Parts: sequence; C-alpha cells; structure tokens
Amino acid sequence: MNTYQTIAQVAAASGLSSSTLRFYEDEGLIPPVPRDGAGNRRYGEAEVGRVNTIRCLRAAGLSLPEMKRYFAMMEGGEETLRVRREILQETRNRLRHQHRELKRCLNYLALKLDHYNKVIEAVKSGKKPPVFSASTLNHCFEKGSSCHGKRI
Repeated sequence: MNTYQTIAQVAAASGLSSSTLRFYEDEGLIPPVPRDGAGNRRYGEAEVGRVNTIRCLRAAGLSLPEMKRYFAMMEGGEETLRVRREILQETRNRLRHQHRELKRCLNYLALKLDHYNKVIEAVKSGKKPPVFSASTLNHCFEKGSSCHGKRI
C-alpha cells in the first residue's frame, strides 16, 4: 500500500517551504507530482526521495543549474552513471575539505572562548588576566595539527 504526503507534510519534514517545493517542481528538479481528485499534490516515496536529494545537493553547494544538469543526466540512464558518480565524488571531496576547515574554526573558537572565560574570571576575582599566545591559536590552522586536543 502506498502512503502519500501532502505538500505541507513534505515541507514540514524537509524544512523547505511549500513555495520552494513548488519552485523546484516548476524548474523540473522534481517531476510533476501526482495530484488527488481535488488537485492537491500527493508526494509518494519517489518524490520525497527526490526532495531529499535536492536538499543534500543544495546544502552541498550545488547551484540550480548544476542540480538541473545532474537530474537531467539521471534521466539519461546508465550512459551518464560515470559522470554522475564523478559529480558526487567531487562534491563529497569538497565537503570533506570544508568539514576539516570548519572543525579547525570550531576548535579555534573553543580556544578563544576558553581564554575569554579565564580572563573574565581573573578580572572578576581581581587577578591578573592570563596572556594567550597567538601561536597557540595559529596552530589550529596548521595542516595535521592538534588544536584543543583534537587531531584535525
């Protein structure tokens, strides 16, 4: 038995607005969604899967034209498998790089916040604030370094 979701349900579950879902359908990223007798969209498993793919590709930084190209290739069948795989591999590699950079930034911010907390506590208790070496922070951005106790 197939279960269907309304556009409002898919919007709520995906975090996308109903108007965004309609936009993606108008742009051809989502094939025309089947409708019930009243004309309301009925998202099935395939449509929800497409929405989730769009969410992933969009969050990964693909532009609308890039996503259109990817989905057009999906319609091309097996002939485009290698190219689609390459697109996804390049996207994953770029995300991995961004993830490492974000981890460095998070660790950098954690060190700065820890230092600020120590300075505030020292000032509050009338003690001399600790001095923090810039090289400690800069170490967060050295390739393969450990920052805040975590290997990056």
